[in-house]
Amino acid sequence: MAWPIAEYSIEEVDRAGQVLAGLSDPDEFDRALAIINNWRASFYFPLNTFATTLRRKAEQNHPKGLVSQRVKRLRAIRHKLQKRTKKPITLSEMQDIGGCRIVLGSLSQVEKLVKEYEHSDLKHKLVYQDNYIAMPKISGYRGIHLIYSYLSDRKETYNGHTIEIQFRTELQHAWATAVEIVGFFRRELLKSSEGRSSLEAFFQIDGS
Repeated sequence: MAWPIAEYSIEEVDRAGQVLAGLSDPDEFDRALAIINNWRASFYFPLNTFATTLRRKAEQNHPKGLVSQRVKRLRAIRHKLQKRTKKPITLSEMQDIGGCRIVLGSLSQVEKLVKEYEHSDLKHKLVYQDNYIAMPKISGYRGIHLIYSYLSDRKETYNGHTIEIQFRTELQHAWATAVEIVGFFRRELLKSSEGRSSLEAFFQIDGS
């Protein structure tokens, strides 16, 4: 199997992201879509590498851990690019286009596996950690995220691609899944704290 590689420059990728977000010439949309889909596809190889490692660690010490992986959907990418912040993010700066997750039975198992990663001999670079268990999001979301930058001295094609690894307990995952399902059917971005205040308050309390 030939893994997709990025075929466009970072400048072209960011330009395409602006078009997707509605911040640039809409006549370029078809080309922008092709660039973005290629950029997304180029994360499959590094994502598979991280997911394989996560599954191996789970099999060794956490056999009941549930591992999944995904490449970020276009709708989610567009929403993130459109968010009004002090410093708007560009498509090439987005660090969770490729992501994998493990769901474990208890908080102690989550913390143990995170420490295993922190003290492992992974050659990839740990960019930063978001501990949403110690400091939950405003929405009530809890979990721990590790962001790695792919690094290989044998296959440099994907160097610099970032992959997010999420660690959750079963209860935390059930909460996050409920938020996504309700948000989907109500067409509200509840997990981004962009929904009706009554529902946001309910999930904030439920997640505490």
